[in-house]
Amino acid sequence: MAKKISAVPLLARRFLLSKASDKFISLITWVSVIGVALGVLALTVVTGAVNGFERELSRVITGMNGEIIFYSRGEPMEEPELIRARIQKVVPELLSITPTFVTEVMASGEGGVAGAVIEGIDPDTVGTVTSLPQRVIEGHLAGSEGELTLGSALAEKLGAKIGSEVRVIIPFGESAKKEWGDAPLVLKSTVVVIVRMGMYDYDSKFIFLALPVVQKFLKQEGKITSFKIRLKPGSNAQAVSERLGDNFGFPFRAKYWAQLNKNLFYAVKLEKIVILIILTCIVLVAAFNVVSTLMMMIHDKTKEIAILKAMGFRQSQSFGLFCLIGVGMGLVGTVFGSTLGVLSNWLLGKSRLIQLPPDVYYIGFLPVVTEWREVAMIAFSAVGISFLATLYPAWKVARRAPLEGIRYDS
Repeated sequence: MAKKISAVPLLARRFLLSKASDKFISLITWVSVIGVALGVLALTVVTGAVNGFERELSRVITGMNGEIIFYSRGEPMEEPELIRARIQKVVPELLSITPTFVTEVMASGEGGVAGAVIEGIDPDTVGTVTSLPQRVIEGHLAGSEGELTLGSALAEKLGAKIGSEVRVIIPFGESAKKEWGDAPLVLKSTVVVIVRMGMYDYDSKFIFLALPVVQKFLKQEGKITSFKIRLKPGSNAQAVSERLGDNFGFPFRAKYWAQLNKNLFYAVKLEKIVILIILTCIVLVAAFNVVSTLMMMIHDKTKEIAILKAMGFRQSQSFGLFCLIGVGMGLVGTVFGSTLGVLSNWLLGKSRLIQLPPDVYYIGFLPVVTEWREVAMIAFSAVGISFLATLYPAWKVARRAPLEGIRYDS
């Protein structure tokens, strides 16, 4: 009994690797293996690219805004220290917090004019919540009056560089009218640092100044528009933002990082699902190749199978033999495809070989991240599809009578 069972893998190996086999069948076998490998390779690389894009977006967004933004939908917050203390009480998961004052302005430089957003930051705490200090590519972070920090793409628009003068202009608004009537409010500052946050929307719009400078410029001393919050590792940002909203109510609101670009993240997830469905068709096509290969192999080995059955080879063993052959082809293709996919992801992730236009794709390169759980799911799915493809040919050969095979061959 044991010998008969152990004969199945031996026969499967002989059927696949026998030198006496038809060369055309051997060619079709390798085509089937390569088809499965290409399908697995494509799925691994594409899911890695989508995962990398999603992770890079989340890294940039949290690097700019922290994990939660708590802001006022009405007038700027008065007595921010009291609000900060209340936030710390409501959110025990809080790791660090920094105040900001944000408003839209016009910016004018030697090379042009552009719409922009000024953000007043606290130089002492901004680095504990955001990655702004680590994103400096030229100069030092602005912290005193007369100094400002520009996003890299905005600096190009304005034709500004380190040492250039940039004018921040509020053409309309209550603060401008109260101070100058109908004249715009203008702040002249020198560019002392250029930063690249890694997302075009941020790099092309934001100007950073010290918080007291912005408050003084807007005549809003002691007031802020928002707090940026960093949570302890493992905390649920969505649950914390909902808790803040419930505790404070109108006009305050809290958003966690995924809500800041909700439509974009939804589009990425939808795109991932669609791509997976389309690329799975490659594996399905390869599975049809497995079916055709097994059918031709059954035809080629009709005599040998009939002799084996006449010697006592049971139907279950015949069924298992061709299932093993089909799964073997799928397994070899899956191993090659997964290995090449993981290596390609590593190479693309390290080299940043594929560059993207940042004004179209938000980021300037194609990030690739390998998620081992997804690689395993792709591999198991490919082997499973290959197994399902073997069922009909294996069932057909198992039902064939020995005398029928010998008579057909003769």
